[in-house]
Amino acid sequence: MARKTNRREFVQVVGLAASGFMAAAQSSAAQTRPAPRTMGARFRALMNAPDPLICPGAYDVLTARLIQVHGFTAAFVGSSAINQELVALPDQAVVTVSEIVAYDGVIASNVDIPILADVDDFGATPLNVYRFAKEAERVGIGCAAFDDRMPLNRATAYNVPGVLSKARMIDNIHAAADGRTDMVLIARCLAPTPNNSYTEMLDRAAAYAEAGADAVWIGLPTAQDYVRAAGMIKKPLMAVVGGANFPATAAAMKAARVAVGQSASMVNIALGAVDKALVELKTTGKMTEAQKGALGRETSEKVEQVDELNARSKKYNLPSASAPER
Repeated sequence: MARKTNRREFVQVVGLAASGFMAAAQSSAAQTRPAPRTMGARFRALMNAPDPLICPGAYDVLTARLIQVHGFTAAFVGSSAINQELVALPDQAVVTVSEIVAYDGVIASNVDIPILADVDDFGATPLNVYRFAKEAERVGIGCAAFDDRMPLNRATAYNVPGVLSKARMIDNIHAAADGRTDMVLIARCLAPTPNNSYTEMLDRAAAYAEAGADAVWIGLPTAQDYVRAAGMIKKPLMAVVGGANFPATAAAMKAARVAVGQSASMVNIALGAVDKALVELKTTGKMTEAQKGALGRETSEKVEQVDELNARSKKYNLPSASAPER
């Protein structure tokens, strides 16, 4: 005789069936829905695209947003700008790696383009590098560039010895690679070059690339030097562009796959504009001339994402953002 099913068993069976159906539906949806691309994956795709990648220098969220508004696909945040922004001091390794990663994370979380972050030596020892690589990726940094100079050497413009040994830098690269998932790693090769000989620098750069760096940041005099170096290093090269000797032109960019504009230069450009405004205010009581160079309202609203903010306010039954202060 068949056993009768009581109400509790019936509910349990129906619940199991429903949960099984939902799990199957979710599994099917997961298989058809493409996984979101991380900032590391996006930066890697840009770096390996046919066209060179130009990353203008940003020093805060607003400048990073402005870079995005102008159609650039990535931005660079240098440690020099963070020294200036946090403690108003030159780039003499005063701020810590923790502060650098946290500052870059705020910018990365508020823009829709990958951030290339200059993280100084990333902590110097492999154990610190491993930890900070994990943290940098966790806060959304798409690419971390770290160098082979110790803090005191950077702070004194090479006047004090302090370049990591090639073996130690290779260990740091291994540690960073172990700590990240797909964040791009750029090894910055700043080894000393006595008598303007780049032999040691190029030897180190090739070793860093072989150790697992996705690209190498190296300082060479001309675009032709980058072309020769690319043949030796076999990885994308990164260079600082925008100056008189290495302008961000198509011809120059054939030599370096990734190029950055200095964040410190952006800070000084902005400070120059503020300085002129203050001089005018002090001498005339007005800032009429200075305001002629101010950001236009349309661009300003794009940078501050006013439309998105107003749409969100409307969704939650709040009035649109007022802007009499602008």
